[in-house]
Amino acid sequence: MSGGAKGCLVGFVVLLAILAFGWWGFRGETTTLRSRLTLVVETPEGERSGSSVSQLTILAPGRLNRAIGFSSLSTTGEQGEAVVVDLGARGVLFATLADERALRSGGSGMYNAARVPFPQTKFHGEVGEGIWAKDDYTAYLEELNRRKPRAELPFADLPVLVRFRDLSDPSSVVQVSASDLAGSFGPGVRLQRAFVEITDDPPTTGIEARLPWLITRITSSRSLIPPPPGLQLLSEATTAELLILDNFRRRFP
Repeated sequence: MSGGAKGCLVGFVVLLAILAFGWWGFRGETTTLRSRLTLVVETPEGERSGSSVSQLTILAPGRLNRAIGFSSLSTTGEQGEAVVVDLGARGVLFATLADERALRSGGSGMYNAARVPFPQTKFHGEVGEGIWAKDDYTAYLEELNRRKPRAELPFADLPVLVRFRDLSDPSSVVQVSASDLAGSFGPGVRLQRAFVEITDDPPTTGIEARLPWLITRITSSRSLIPPPPGLQLLSEATTAELLILDNFRRRFP
């Protein structure tokens, strides 16, 4: 190879390295977190349980972006589906992917079961130093993935719980109280415990077997219950009226 050709090759490699470093420095790091939410229900017929694994993929800002003052996080992927607890002849309990407080404020993000029991203050992780320093949130997510914690989840921090009077009819959805399952499923039925754990297991699939209309309905943002005429404010709607298909199955991107 001639000297000129070698010089061009070296220059090309250097250019690629600069571009790669710039991309890495500005774009940041992508981290995936998977959490399993499990519900255990006591019934006169015995204990019933169900669980589901959800996945969040989060992009933290690159080091160069942080250096010039940009530090916002973004969610680049959400996957998961509602927890299903089959109570036999009594019906089916669903723990949706919707946080009621976020739902009522117009939020559309997926519920994250790990948010409450695994705070960043407790699982802060190793940030490092200099140019290799991680974003604080990235270090936190990596620490969760490393330690795989498991903890009880207070019922007040559960997502929206529902049942359907008719599983084939999405508009028959009814909100269920975590503290009063008996009111929806009959005497002797109560939520015994809920817990969340970080896992490497893949996101749960197959809820369409329970809710076939998830396949036939195309628009994921469409409400399960048609809004009543004249509804203007979120505060005027029931929680069930705010639920959409994405609250039962999330596939983004």
